[in-house]
Amino acid sequence: MTRFTGLTLISIGLYSLFNTASSFADVSIDDKQHCLLQQLQLAQGPETVAELRNYCKQQAAQNRAKELVDTEVPEENSAEQALSDRIATESLAEHNPFTISSYRPNYLLYASYNSNPNKESFKATFPDGDVDRVEAKLQISFKARVAKGVLGGDLWAAYSQQSWWQVYNNEESAPFRETNYEPELFLSWNTKFEVLGFTNRILTLGFNHESNGRDDPLSRSWNRIVGGGTLEQGNLVLAGRAWYRLPEDDDDDDNPDILKYTGYGDISVFYKYKKQLLGITLTNNLRSDNKGAIQLDWTFPMGDRFKGYLQYYNGYGESLIDYDHSINRIGIGILLNDWL
Repeated sequence: MTRFTGLTLISIGLYSLFNTASSFADVSIDDKQHCLLQQLQLAQGPETVAELRNYCKQQAAQNRAKELVDTEVPEENSAEQALSDRIATESLAEHNPFTISSYRPNYLLYASYNSNPNKESFKATFPDGDVDRVEAKLQISFKARVAKGVLGGDLWAAYSQQSWWQVYNNEESAPFRETNYEPELFLSWNTKFEVLGFTNRILTLGFNHESNGRDDPLSRSWNRIVGGGTLEQGNLVLAGRAWYRLPEDDDDDDNPDILKYTGYGDISVFYKYKKQLLGITLTNNLRSDNKGAIQLDWTFPMGDRFKGYLQYYNGYGESLIDYDHSINRIGIGILLNDWL
């Protein structure tokens, strides 16, 4: 008896199992039956039942994720609901091997003006050149779940990259002034307990490396253990992080005083108003010689796929090359995915 014949004969038995198949919990029984029975009829190779069931599981998850993406989000949806929707969509999307989940916002500020650029670091690369005050800034950021059930949570790998591009500097062939590379490995726990009237939804703890991939004297890097949490209440979301910098040998440390400028953590506050999002992120070294930074964000609808994005940054630590240089920047561009 061929494997194909065997698959056909047991299709009736599989039909009766659909009522208890918990892996298809969010899909109707008719859809389950139709998918697997269709695959059994079309099977011509050495496919196993497990392989066909896995295929149908992926198809069901993809269809469900597409429904969530295609469904128009009501303007009255709260930030709390938006965060829940993001968690659910990420969980469904991981069944599609051709899909990766966004991590931080992915965006392009095609025009950003910095009133106080770091001329010294630019001169180190282009001795005869002048840094433009107007440049582009972009970020790409994605993550993938590595394993479930690790210490009661999920293990994730993530990668973020920010670039500051002198795209309008034709005299120097439009170079990338600075790029920061930031891989991470972290544990995440989905929680739901009350804290001062807020609901804690996510706790994270992991390892973070960030560097700019350059040679001395422009090399910058650091390694951190980072813990974070997210609180929500109605249209308001609070996200905080605290970090511990892993020590390095004095001879290998490119930026031994970075904590004097970035501090030991950051806190972000987001407010969702209809389809717009307002955000503020603060860092501070909490020392008498006070240094820190503030970032303001405003995202707003711009067509069906993208959002408009206005970002303002003032202070230290926007990039590794500028960690000890205070900048004052405002930029506008497009956003592929939001925080919520």
